[in-house]
Amino acid sequence: MNGMLCGLLAVVTVASMNTSLAAGPRAARWQRVEEAVQKGLPQTALAELKPILEGALAERAWAEAVKAIARKIVLESGIEGNRPEERVRRLTVELAQAPEAIQPVLEAVLAHWYWHYFQQNRWRFMRRTATAQAPGADFTTWDLPRLFAEIDRHFTRALAAAPQLKAIPIATYDALLARGTVPDAYRPTLYDFIAQEALSFYTSGEQAAALPEDAFEVAAESPIIGTAGEFLEWQPATTDTQAPAFKAIRLYQELLRFHQADADRSAFLDADLARLVWGKNVARGEARDGRVQAALERFAKENGDHELASLALWHEAQRLRGEGDYVQARLLALRGQQAHPASAGGRLCANLVAEIESRGAELVTERIWGAPWPKIQVRYRNVTRVYFRVVGADWDAFLDRRRRRPERLSDAERFALVAQQPLHEW
Repeated sequence: MNGMLCGLLAVVTVASMNTSLAAGPRAARWQRVEEAVQKGLPQTALAELKPILEGALAERAWAEAVKAIARKIVLESGIEGNRPEERVRRLTVELAQAPEAIQPVLEAVLAHWYWHYFQQNRWRFMRRTATAQAPGADFTTWDLPRLFAEIDRHFTRALAAAPQLKAIPIATYDALLARGTVPDAYRPTLYDFIAQEALSFYTSGEQAAALPEDAFEVAAESPIIGTAGEFLEWQPATTDTQAPAFKAIRLYQELLRFHQADADRSAFLDADLARLVWGKNVARGEARDGRVQAALERFAKENGDHELASLALWHEAQRLRGEGDYVQARLLALRGQQAHPASAGGRLCANLVAEIESRGAELVTERIWGAPWPKIQVRYRNVTRVYFRVVGADWDAFLDRRRRRPERLSDAERFALVAQQPLHEW
């Protein structure tokens, strides 16, 4: 995942803000804002923010303006009790009067504030059922379908400005987004960034909890796990065009078309691999596993000179390990590790190899014994011989010392037990 995501999440979660504006004309004021916040002086911080926002808007420093607006809202809502609905209300007001150039980004931030509230209160929404009564303005009382519809609405508004967003290099928003370890080539424009943010919502596992019984499903035989060409030509046969899965398919197709002719293939391959991995998770049908294996192998073979080939091999190796095929999983992970050792996929492959090759052994049996006597299971990995012994003990003596569970024995008591003559030895 591109580390730039952390920048927007910092604005969304209100946990911290990227304040790396040392080279900007308002760096000193930003420093005073943060100092006031650290001292617990929100009114002072707001006073320093006012000229920052005015200057950023006047100079069309849009990233700084978005940051200032978000920071202003966080401080104001904190004074008013730090309620999530207060932040959403204030951002809605700011959005209505904001310059058109920053409205898509503010829409994305607003969508994330709703999404973050759900993630922090997931258990509340999972226990609510839809009612015939129309939901009120207080989103904290909404059911899950209503909340997800609102998030979708704001992401849709943000992406409606796709032509403009595609012309804005992501580096233009360095003041807002924290730099990550992945090059800008993976998310070269502001459109890429917002589209990927929307995809994180449309492809989330939580979507299943809000879907109707007859919701659009993705078949394993469909082009979701086909070649990039097949996927781009795919027109899903459904009337449920509001389904999150349908919107995710359309977004992946748009990203692939946008980057199809790029000289640097990073953004195209990143989106293509992401849709294959998502397809692996959501596709239904007996053909899924075989098609996923073929697709990931094909991706790695056709793009072997790109570091994402190692990430594709890691995904397939992970799947095989989950099925218990450790030998084949290790071989694939070794290929990925050796192909691009310094890449994220290469390091993940190296970690997987180390996990598969690690040694381990454990004994499993029932805690309370009685006739008929239980079995003792010996589980081991990457070892050729295991030694263990069973010793007898007077547990009544340990009960008198309030040692009701074996895990509560002291090291000295464990050593004393092991030192006794074994009843059985293997």
